[in-house]
Amino acid sequence: SCRELKRYIAEGRSIVREIETDTYEDNPALFREYMTAPPDVKTLMDNQFKNVKTHARLLSKAMWYEWRMKLLDGLKEGLIQINNGMDEDAQVLSQQECHIEGVLPKLVEEDEQLRNEHQVLQAQADELASCDQDELRQAREQLAAIDEDLQAKRRLAAQLEAELRSKEKGIQDAVERRDEYQAEIKEAERVRQESRGWKRSEVAALQGKPSPISSLPKISY
Repeated sequence: SCRELKRYIAEGRSIVREIETDTYEDNPALFREYMTAPPDVKTLMDNQFKNVKTHARLLSKAMWYEWRMKLLDGLKEGLIQINNGMDEDAQVLSQQECHIEGVLPKLVEEDEQLRNEHQVLQAQADELASCDQDELRQAREQLAAIDEDLQAKRRLAAQLEAELRSKEKGIQDAVERRDEYQAEIKEAERVRQESRGWKRSEVAALQGKPSPISSLPKISY
């Protein structure tokens, strides 16, 4: 809009210069008539010139107002677009606020907890910084010795646990072998009982008993 106004002013100045140049080169008949006119006619012509000047001024104002209205229309259109964009932004912000309201209390609570933890840690750090460094060094050495002793005891406990598991496995294997041996002994005892010979006393006892077959009555044919 400012560029257009500057362009219009520059064009107007150029046109005025052209008119002045043409006027100097070739004086119009109207001006010659005005110069040679009697006083009463000059008065009439002066009034007409004033009317022409007023008309030109009003025409110039009309052109200026027209340009101004175009400028205002463009500005109004831009403001309407900005307003629409702001309405869309307001909707987006409203949706974001709904999402934020769901998580904001939790975040605030976590922030408060972190601040409290920070204060506690800062107090501990300040206390450590203000304590005796020699005592702190001795305490650290004691903690390191205790940690080393604890690690050694853990290794010993792991070793003893491994040995215990090995012994338990050996005992379990021995029990299984014992059960196998007992089963083999029972089987061998059974086989021995089935394969053993008859003693003389047992044979004599059997001979003294009546045979079930000889005690049956004889049948004549």
